[in-house]
Amino acid sequence: MFNARAGAWLSLVTLLAVPQFAAAHGYVEYPAARQEICDKDGGYWDSQDGSTIPNLACRQAYQQSSWYPFVQKPEFSRLVSNYRDLTAVKAAIPDGTLCAAGDTKKAGIDMPSAAWKKTLIDVTQGGKVTVRFLAATPHNPSFWQFFLSKPGFDAATQKLAWADLELIANFNDVAVTTLDGKKYYQMEIQLPTDRTGDAVLYTRWQRVDPAGEGFYNCSDITFTGSSTATAWINKGNFVKAGLDARAGETVWFRIFDASGKEVVFEKLPVTTANEAESVWAQQLADKVNSAYATLAQVGVVDSRGNVAYSSVDLYSNQVYTKNKDYTYQLDLRASNAAPVVSAPATLTVKSGENLLFDVQATDAEGDKLTFTSSAGSVLVSGNKASVTYSAPVSSNNLAVTINITVSDGVNSVVTPVAVTVQGSGAVTPEQPQAWDANSTYQANAVVTYNGGQYKAQWWTKGETPGVSNVWLKVVSTGSGQNGEWSSETAYTAGQVVTYQGSSYKARWWTKGEIPPSSAVWQKQ
Repeated sequence: MFNARAGAWLSLVTLLAVPQFAAAHGYVEYPAARQEICDKDGGYWDSQDGSTIPNLACRQAYQQSSWYPFVQKPEFSRLVSNYRDLTAVKAAIPDGTLCAAGDTKKAGIDMPSAAWKKTLIDVTQGGKVTVRFLAATPHNPSFWQFFLSKPGFDAATQKLAWADLELIANFNDVAVTTLDGKKYYQMEIQLPTDRTGDAVLYTRWQRVDPAGEGFYNCSDITFTGSSTATAWINKGNFVKAGLDARAGETVWFRIFDASGKEVVFEKLPVTTANEAESVWAQQLADKVNSAYATLAQVGVVDSRGNVAYSSVDLYSNQVYTKNKDYTYQLDLRASNAAPVVSAPATLTVKSGENLLFDVQATDAEGDKLTFTSSAGSVLVSGNKASVTYSAPVSSNNLAVTINITVSDGVNSVVTPVAVTVQGSGAVTPEQPQAWDANSTYQANAVVTYNGGQYKAQWWTKGETPGVSNVWLKVVSTGSGQNGEWSSETAYTAGQVVTYQGSSYKARWWTKGEIPPSSAVWQKQ
């Protein structure tokens, strides 16, 4: 459960971790590397002892190495100048440290555990698997090596050693592929078709450069076929830390098939009697386990493949199904949630002209929505409305508030839109408007905050200027002075700051890097 202390812990971790991603390179997304699984499963922001981490292997890794391996998931790397000599690589990454790339600060990822989440690999269709490596920072020239643990290796009890591995594939330069806006390296490798049980796929991505930087990831896999087709398949955490159910709400447990159809749907009302997380969670799990015994189960799987709910360790419970294409979702629903409205916060129109703007809304229950406006006309189409406002003729600037009301029949939401009517003889104020946490800003919008001006780099709402990276402080790009450097401000190439009496120009994007100490700053 997320509280103020956990929030402060998160803020500290985020502040420490963000600069590290400036040098991010990549990791195996499929079959997922250990650090990627731990980061996706989450829970490590919500407690300092790791008790809210659902994956027991990741919890053990956290207790050994804290959050560092998770927030550094693209940086499992090692410098080996003689990188073409595998003997030199083995010396730099000793046995027992392979999954952490020899980094003692990430040693938790090397620890044996039966709970490492495994990707199911069906070798009955020829044993070919496409490895997908997310390239946060692509590098070519480079080369790739893929190793597979030998039969008999047990990740539940052993740390990985070089003698446990067999080289199964090599690749030289691989072209970058863009999928859903992200850059990837993709390679098809051949796995042995006669293997069964568990194994570790060890990936090495080696840059061809003087430093010899290489990246090393461990992906836990299970070979499947007709003999294991009926085994329980892990679909993720049953309850994640921070899900704060309140009396009057309802918990929805749903499992969907490949087409998006609900094959399991259970609802549990939350009352004052079962409001405690441990209580309603077990009640819901009991309902699912009883009603869908052959289709889905909630709990912890044992060595014999049986699933049983753990009442002593809530976050260790997982959701299991018998179908690899099923997906799982847990939601909190209020008795009737008010519509969520998106409308422009501020607009400007010239005297005597028409202003047209759109308003969109969503409703959690899917209720039909109605739109009304305190001024102008409204044209409604589904969950969207177009508002037309005719500005009055005026020689002076006018401030007009148009209230948009959206109702689902039970709850109504009133959203004000501030309109400035520019008088025919008025001059548009040069000073941008003050930032408002409740306003929506588009890319390039400029606001004032704490005496400074900030430009939005993309769409934003509620993110504080000077704190969030979405806001870029408005500064000069010439040789003039720009004001004192601030660790909380993001700067782009060409921007000039002063620090301890000297001027510095940014060579590229930067935040938090002190001018005299970083190569990003060029002294003027």
